[in-house]
Amino acid sequence: MLSHILYTQVELRSFVLRALRILVNSNVAFASQDPILLDKLPPGVRADGIHQKEAVKNVEFLRNQAESWLAVLFNAFGSVNREDRGMVGEVIAAWISIAGDTVLSSLFYLCLPCWLTASTGHCSSIPQSLGPL
Repeated sequence: MLSHILYTQVELRSFVLRALRILVNSNVAFASQDPILLDKLPPGVRADGIHQKEAVKNVEFLRNQAESWLAVLFNAFGSVNREDRGMVGEVIAAWISIAGDTVLSSLFYLCLPCWLTASTGHCSSIPQSLGPL
């Protein structure tokens, strides 16, 4: 449902992207209890913090979702205007930070042809699932 909103409801895209970024970053911060990461969170998120054990479980759950979300986010990145790509890039960075090695390897090999052909502007979008190599 959220991925559908990213593609179809432009007026809500920034809200969904911000929520997806905060979802990952807040759980990582609470799981690590890193004061620097915690300070970067919006005040409302810090005030309503969760226990470290719960955050660790949440990060693991989100890690299992990272492959799907990265596929959606890379497709969104390719479909938004240049000026909106920064926000999408920030969300991609958040999800990459928790993705496992297998997902990152798959992502690299799927994105490599796009990067190599970036000068021509021709690149098919990332599939809905990064899948095995």
